[in-house]
Amino acid sequence: MHLLSKTAGFRFSVSCCLLALLLTSCGDGGGKVGSFTEEDKARSPSSNRSNMRAPQLKPRKVEPQPSRSTQPAELEGDPEDHFELVDYLHNFQIQKPEPNRARGEEFAVVPPAEPGLNASTFTVIQPEATGETTQPSSTFKLPKGFTALPEYGYSAEGLPRRIRCDRDYSEMALVPASVSIQGVESGDPNAQPQFSIFQNAFYIDLHEVTLEQYRRWRSEMIAAKGKIPEPAGNDQAEGNIPAMGIAYTDAINYARTMGKQLPLETQWEKAARGELGFQYPWGDGRPLWHKNRQPGQIDPVKSFPGDKSPYGVYDMAGNAREWCDDWYSPDAYKAALARSDAGVVRDWTGPKLPVVSGERVARGAKDSWKAWKRAGENMRTPGPDIGFRCVLNLTPAGQQPDKNTRPANAF
Repeated sequence: MHLLSKTAGFRFSVSCCLLALLLTSCGDGGGKVGSFTEEDKARSPSSNRSNMRAPQLKPRKVEPQPSRSTQPAELEGDPEDHFELVDYLHNFQIQKPEPNRARGEEFAVVPPAEPGLNASTFTVIQPEATGETTQPSSTFKLPKGFTALPEYGYSAEGLPRRIRCDRDYSEMALVPASVSIQGVESGDPNAQPQFSIFQNAFYIDLHEVTLEQYRRWRSEMIAAKGKIPEPAGNDQAEGNIPAMGIAYTDAINYARTMGKQLPLETQWEKAARGELGFQYPWGDGRPLWHKNRQPGQIDPVKSFPGDKSPYGVYDMAGNAREWCDDWYSPDAYKAALARSDAGVVRDWTGPKLPVVSGERVARGAKDSWKAWKRAGENMRTPGPDIGFRCVLNLTPAGQQPDKNTRPANAF
């Protein structure tokens, strides 16, 4: 009987211990036992969800960072060779660090704006010209139908750097009078030999005549019941595409209607290459486009800011090939150099008579960006990529223009 009582007492003690452990494990970890309180239920809306709280972290104390000096490092060497790289929201500019620098010393490097393009492709852009301190010449007067754009400033001679033709609303850039390089020393025999030429100042269209301009002129000619020009070969294209497939006669009639002329090929090449005779309008470096472009590709005018000459003229490397007023000859440059005076050819206008029957000069290339490329095209049946732009020739002071004769040094 006593032994039975001990055994029962031991079992009762074990049972109590097990019950206490069970109740303890049902608590909230803080030593409470028994059923959930209302506060516990509010914290644990689901019996299947853990009711353990996430540890509460104190906000970390942030130590103030020492301010960094914004003073640039002291530069060594010639101050004229110092430049700084400025990021205008990823439109990088390399510019002179002097506060009073001229805008002509700035240029921007613009990376590709579209995905999937080669990251090495970018465009170098020079800012458009703005007002300058040079005053307009008191003796210079533009012909009727042309308006100066004073916001672009004036040259050292007081000529407006930009003008507008009031008939076709085209802007034109000044190409000052100076000596320039024509042709190349080696390579294509068609553009040899290289020679220096002096030309008077002239204005040239910033871009090719567009389909919109050509269609408007053609409609005016039809309304006037004059000679009706042929439609452009690409007449169904958008209006801001160069007018192409244009016969020489229609191109020169357009120019005359607007009070302008077709460029001589020496004028065209100078406007494209500058006085120093660059390989390309932008210089001698490789082409840099902000989007895909291939030789012979046709785009809306001024689509590629990198294709801009030292005078601000667009699309002289790419887009349409363009008519010039010269008769074509593969040996024209040899004849020009033979007429040089102290190594400089003056106001040369090309052959006086046709050399290759019916062919005039077309400038531009189908397979290259090089600005010295030249070829002959039939005046009546030009290639489908032949367009044109116009020039305004300026008469030197004291010289009256003669519309019926060519200069004495013409062929």
